[in-house]
Amino acid sequence: MERPAADRDAWNNFRRAAGSVISQVDTDLQQHLRVGYTDVDALLQLSAAEGCCLRMAPLARAVSRSPSALTRLVDRLEDRSLVERRRNSPTDVSVEVTGAGRDLLAEAAPRIIAKVEERFWSRLTPEERDTLSSICRKLMDERPPDC
Repeated sequence: MERPAADRDAWNNFRRAAGSVISQVDTDLQQHLRVGYTDVDALLQLSAAEGCCLRMAPLARAVSRSPSALTRLVDRLEDRSLVERRRNSPTDVSVEVTGAGRDLLAEAAPRIIAKVEERFWSRLTPEERDTLSSICRKLMDERPPDC
């Protein structure tokens, strides 16, 4: 079924806007902390998990990465002592954020907040923020909508 032009525009604008903000955050993190947005996202997911630890498959889903891409990401973080891997079995590996990883998150958080405020929130009215939040919650809801 062919979507109306307004629907295509809405999707493309959403995708480009999100990509632009994330790119700006990533550039700032790379420049000042030598770490990327996806790396920080993985550390955030780990720090929010019970015991600050996740198995590789749930972590890959949480950061929208393939298993091989996540392995490379964890390799980078482990090289900087930001995470530790624990082998539970030959095929079951967990990743835990370290104290150094939590310290990096503490440094990254104000940078991310400032960049998101500058590139995102400051451009929206309070009503637009509420509407966007509501739309995003709806988009993340895994239940099919009632028809």
